[in-house]
Amino acid sequence: MFTVFIVGTAGSGKTTLVSTFAEWLENNQYDVAIVNLDPAVEYVPYIPDIDIRDVVSARELMRKYKLGPNGSIIAAIDMLAVRAQEIKSQIMDIGANYVLIDTPGQMELFAFRSVGSVLINRLSMDRSAVVFVIDATQAQTPSGYVSSMLLALSTQFRFNMPQVNVLNKIDLLDRSVVDEILEWSEETDLLREALMSNQANKLEADLSVRLSDILTAIGTIPRPIPISAKTGEGLDALYRVLHNVYVGGSDYDYLE
Repeated sequence: MFTVFIVGTAGSGKTTLVSTFAEWLENNQYDVAIVNLDPAVEYVPYIPDIDIRDVVSARELMRKYKLGPNGSIIAAIDMLAVRAQEIKSQIMDIGANYVLIDTPGQMELFAFRSVGSVLINRLSMDRSAVVFVIDATQAQTPSGYVSSMLLALSTQFRFNMPQVNVLNKIDLLDRSVVDEILEWSEETDLLREALMSNQANKLEADLSVRLSDILTAIGTIPRPIPISAKTGEGLDALYRVLHNVYVGGSDYDYLE
């Protein structure tokens, strides 16, 4: 059983990716189970096999405890952590080849609170990985790219498990722009030049370069996989990289 946690900022296309990737896997003769871990989502484009809204609803918590939207999500995730073993048992009973877990849209309330890490660790199987979804429209500027990659790195640090970064929504950009984003991940000098030329003043430029140097010094962030959750482009590459992670560990290579 392969478990895939889909994580990313609000609007990055996590839920759409869960839906289209599940369809891709099913079309390739894999059994797939989908778990919705978002207690506040109003609509999902798939039929979840396990839906935590059946256990706890953020909307109901808002009414019952007079909480705001963020407070209700925090309370719901805290409640889920207590029942994580029960959810994991339900996942194992399904017995699917792949389990796709759709995480809450408000990533900062999930990934950067200790209970989020606890919940993911408790739901993890022997072969688990995180797919971090980067919005290509937000990463098309040098500063947006650096910010996205630092956020991806922070998430990997928080969850401490193999992570695959994907550049989603490439269907919304010209291919030349997508290629430029991918070049930034491979050519440090190109990223540095782009940062210097796109900042309004020297202070912003110096800060951006220092942040990019942090990424370079770490040197453990592979090139993001370009995909479109809407059209399905790149899902075959995502599958191959995930397979490499599950078989060979987290030191995966990007496959063309």
